[in-house]
Amino acid sequence: MTSAYILIAAILVLGGLIAVLGDRLGTKVGKARLRLFNLRPRQTATIVTIITGTLISASTYGILFALSESLRDGVFNLDEILSDLRNVKSELDQANQQKQEVENQLATVKQQQIQATQRLKAIEQDLQESKSRLAETSQQASQLRSELNIILAERTKQLEQLENLNAKSQQLQVQLEQREQKILDQNQVIQESENRLQELKQQQSILQSQISERDAVILNLDRAISAKDQDLKARQSQLQDLEAQLQFLQREVKILEQYYQTYQELRERKIAIFKGEVLASATVRIIDPKAAIPAIDRLLAQANLNAIQAVLQQETLPDPPQRLVRITTAQVKHLAEQIQDGRDYVVRILSAGNYVQGEEEVRIFADLTVNKQIFAAGEEIATVSIDSQQMNNEDIQDRVNWLLAASKFRAQRAGIVGDLQIADGQIMTIFNFIDQVVNSAEPLDEIKVVVSETTYTAGPLKLNLVVVKDGKIVFST
Repeated sequence: MTSAYILIAAILVLGGLIAVLGDRLGTKVGKARLRLFNLRPRQTATIVTIITGTLISASTYGILFALSESLRDGVFNLDEILSDLRNVKSELDQANQQKQEVENQLATVKQQQIQATQRLKAIEQDLQESKSRLAETSQQASQLRSELNIILAERTKQLEQLENLNAKSQQLQVQLEQREQKILDQNQVIQESENRLQELKQQQSILQSQISERDAVILNLDRAISAKDQDLKARQSQLQDLEAQLQFLQREVKILEQYYQTYQELRERKIAIFKGEVLASATVRIIDPKAAIPAIDRLLAQANLNAIQAVLQQETLPDPPQRLVRITTAQVKHLAEQIQDGRDYVVRILSAGNYVQGEEEVRIFADLTVNKQIFAAGEEIATVSIDSQQMNNEDIQDRVNWLLAASKFRAQRAGIVGDLQIADGQIMTIFNFIDQVVNSAEPLDEIKVVVSETTYTAGPLKLNLVVVKDGKIVFST
């Protein structure tokens, strides 16, 4: 870029100098009234000016062509450049077309892959069916072998009979020849012998046809047995695989038996932590993503202390306390990513199973819930009708217990993870309320459970018991 600026500046300066030189030369020629080629002085001055302008243009082109290779290429090789550009465009079009063909082939390959997956599923189904038919095939093969043995035995007997008949036929033929040579007048005997010989030959042909049929049957049976043997070999290989799987399952059963024995030993000890029990909970709002991991570590430390106190029954904890709870790093990272959006969350650390006293490890997992408003102050949770004049203390207490159970069910269904609190949380407040209902002089209609404060997911859900008559509040906790 700097060389281009220098080139432009040099052309401008040179053009200016040549212009000044041409002007002075024209002025001098005009004043001197010179003549060239017998022309008038004015015409001579015009020719000098033309020559000067030509020199300016020639010098400009000369400098440009001498100093700028790209300009020389642009002026003298423009046609070749345009031709190369057209070739490049055509090659680009071909490349785009090839790209489209490759994409089409890729779609075809994906479709073939889907079809291959479907065929694989069909093959697996056929394999299951083949396993079920394996026992039947083995039974059929054994039956075919027994039938083959019977047929072979019959064939052996028929061959023996055929050999006997052949021997008898030869003997009769010899006897016939001897009788023809010795006794020519015994035609009747000879005729009988011939008839008997014909019968033997017919029997021989019948036996031969039966043997041929048996041979064909045996050949078909051999082929069937060969096919069954191949199928049996394949199924035997499958049986070997199944035996290997059976051995693996037997090892697993041994492990489970050992686990059951350990479980039997653990059953004798008292359960310290139940599955799903809350070991620690907190409401967090993470503005800075870097603060997510420390907040989770503090919650895990509290859960660890609670687990140590429950499982190890230690009143004084070691310093530093041992690490009892176990959670995967992936779960912690995933939990940290979820709470980094700046919203309020209720994070609870729950037990993943039942653990008895003396356990050396407690598996845990984290439960995450958005801390949003669930109930507004003054919202009615549950209602039950009463007749204080006809009900005693136990009946009123049953109705109040039903209200508390219904309120707890609705709170859990709405997503509140905290506890329920009636009035000031004292049990005597509820007893006093029941006595007040029983001892009321006027009949009462309903008892309602009303939310006393706006409640969020973290809880606790603070409630008041309200007695209503004719739509008006009579008294409450």
